[in-house]
Amino acid sequence: MTILRCIITLCLFVLCMPGQCLAERFQTISIEEILALQQTESSFSLINALSPIEFNELHIKDSVNIPASHVDRPHPLLPVNKNTTLIFYCKGIRCTKSRLAARKAMGLGYNKVLIFSGGIPAWQKAGLPVTANITYPDIPLQIVNPLQVYQQKEPFILDIRGKEVSLMGNIAGAVKIPLDDLMERADELPCDRTIIIIDHAGQQSPICARYLHTRGYISTHILEGGMINWISQGFPTR
Repeated sequence: MTILRCIITLCLFVLCMPGQCLAERFQTISIEEILALQQTESSFSLINALSPIEFNELHIKDSVNIPASHVDRPHPLLPVNKNTTLIFYCKGIRCTKSRLAARKAMGLGYNKVLIFSGGIPAWQKAGLPVTANITYPDIPLQIVNPLQVYQQKEPFILDIRGKEVSLMGNIAGAVKIPLDDLMERADELPCDRTIIIIDHAGQQSPICARYLHTRGYISTHILEGGMINWISQGFPTR
């Protein structure tokens, strides 16, 4: 069983990595090339592929937000002209959202789709302007491990993972609201219960908890290590 868990964990971590085969599918663009496009006023869109919650906290100045999961649906910020250059970015080279968005844009028929793989970290490191629409409160984060969650009687679990990583399994009874859609659907959550937030690998839950605090949900817990940790420790999924 221990060997099996190690194999499962390794496979799940591979899902989080950039993936050479995926990276080869898309043309990348450098900071210098983006700045040159800005200077020439060429027709292009610089698109943040993260959730609106993450976009509002920090994004590249003058970029727009189209969550990766929304690219394959009608969106007012997607250019009508399929020859417009689309540049997708997210949180850096390990972030998969820009590649997911680029893949969907290509499927819609856009001819010039690029990825700025360095994303926000590289932009900041270069001293270039970023901006924020809101500052979420710096609240203490309540971390719980899988065993603590499993031992609770009928816990309220909020699964904020996107569809692209949900195939690995789900926790029975969890309420699924992807982080991309949470701003619009937060009112569906109960105000009188502790909300246990589960993401893919423990990276998105903190900002989710901080955002929910602004909406009046002050009792939140975060699953340590996300769904990867839950599965690697052998807890049940469906």
